[in-house]
Amino acid sequence: MPRLPLQVSAVYAPADQGRSEAWARDLLAPTGTLRIGLNGSNTTLVSRKADGSVGGLAAAVGAHIAGKLGVPLETIVYSGSEAYTASFEADAWDIIVTGRNPFALTKVAFGPDIILTEYVFVARPGFDIASASDVDRAGVRVGVPRNASADAFLKDRLKAAELVRMDGTTATALAMMRADEMDVYGTIASSVGLIAEQLPGARLVPGVFNTVGFAVTMPKTRSAAALAALAEIVGEAKRTGVIARIIAETGAQGAVVAPD
Repeated sequence: MPRLPLQVSAVYAPADQGRSEAWARDLLAPTGTLRIGLNGSNTTLVSRKADGSVGGLAAAVGAHIAGKLGVPLETIVYSGSEAYTASFEADAWDIIVTGRNPFALTKVAFGPDIILTEYVFVARPGFDIASASDVDRAGVRVGVPRNASADAFLKDRLKAAELVRMDGTTATALAMMRADEMDVYGTIASSVGLIAEQLPGARLVPGVFNTVGFAVTMPKTRSAAALAALAEIVGEAKRTGVIARIIAETGAQGAVVAPD
């Protein structure tokens, strides 16, 4: 999997002057580099810059935390949700930004939510459906990224519709809709919007089927002290407007700062 270094250009003062930068650095970046795992298929969190480097909300949050610690940031990009979620127990990164869902809650240790974002459906061309509440009916094929928040939410709620788990990126979902392999596709609003823009005749289904909090998380093997240090930095970033600024600067579609 590609590892794309993102050099931190600014070093910030520690959130709590009573605690040393070294204290937090040893807990959060024990190798001397803060490694952040990124789901390359989540267009709200991850984007590519014109020069091919990694950008987006998650990378910017990682850069802020790395700046607080005074260490460089390494981005580890996964092609889609399947590879990304498979890394949750692989000790391949120090932090990730991921959705608070039942699957993830069993695999990683969550810090505070930083954003909330809406999950919606897009319907394939020619498929008639009035609203998100009408999706769960016999014969409807509902596509979702495997192990992602939409999958975790819908697998226990759909009673009549068929859940079609997809491996790959938004481009894969687009190809499956073109091939008539799913009737609706449900995921984060920004990715759904891309499909609606690129597939003539596809349309957004009115209504939101879930609102998900995204948090900065760590491997479950990390200590309570490490999680507390992470929460301290993230909490300060929310209070001081850093997260709001990152949302605005990265153009994270559908994202708002999560309440405390």
